Amino acid sequence: MSQIITNLDTGIKMPPIDISAPREIETLTCAMGCFWGPDCRFGAMDGVVRTRVGYAGGTTPDPNYHNIGDHIETLQIDYDPKKISFEEIIKIFWNGHKPTRTVWKRQYASALFFHNEYQESVAREGRAMLSSQLGEEVGTELIPFTKFYMAEMYHQKYHLQGYEELMAEYRSFYPSLGDIVNSTSAARVNGFIGGYGEVSQFEEVFPLLGLPGDKAGFLKDIIKRNRR
Repeated sequence: MSQIITNLDTGIKMPPIDISAPREIETLTCAMGCFWGPDCRFGAMDGVVRTRVGYAGGTTPDPNYHNIGDHIETLQIDYDPKKISFEEIIKIFWNGHKPTRTVWKRQYASALFFHNEYQESVAREGRAMLSSQLGEEVGTELIPFTKFYMAEMYHQKYHLQGYEELMAEYRSFYPSLGDIVNSTSAARVNGFIGGYGEVSQFEEVFPLLGLPGDKAGFLKDIIKRNRR
């Protein structure tokens, strides 16, 4: 049985997994092609706190989907370093797409935007190792992080937004779609709907998602149908 609890700081009823979200997080900013799929892949992962999609890596001011200019479709992941390390999460990045591919448009390039010297060092070492293992050049761009532009709201938690009955539940907690984007519960459900995560993982975390018990079977059927 899922449940909701009240945040004592705000008085707002929230999913337990959101109330227990850690305050100390680290961030991975990366690009792996179209950002909908990576949003699901990382969102379903234990240790990931929240995700958001947007644009980065270019010079065009105030990019949007229809005027992206020289920016790249990008994902930002806030994660709990006590549960998953940068080395572990960046492995998902390398294994989650084909970094040797030739892209027809910069919008879908492979890139990693490092936030500090440590991230840069690990990324460069990983790219060199992967290139050696594959015997071909890895075209992933390594770029110092400067600015991330949030994508339009219809891109955020894209798969979850396709299920109005689930979105209605999240709106009962969070009237603002921006707050839903920042929800760990929403990140997990979006990831499960997108085909990532195990059924056993879903069953374990469901009581913390804040959704009514009758949504468990509904979501489990979606997971089984969409499992990648």
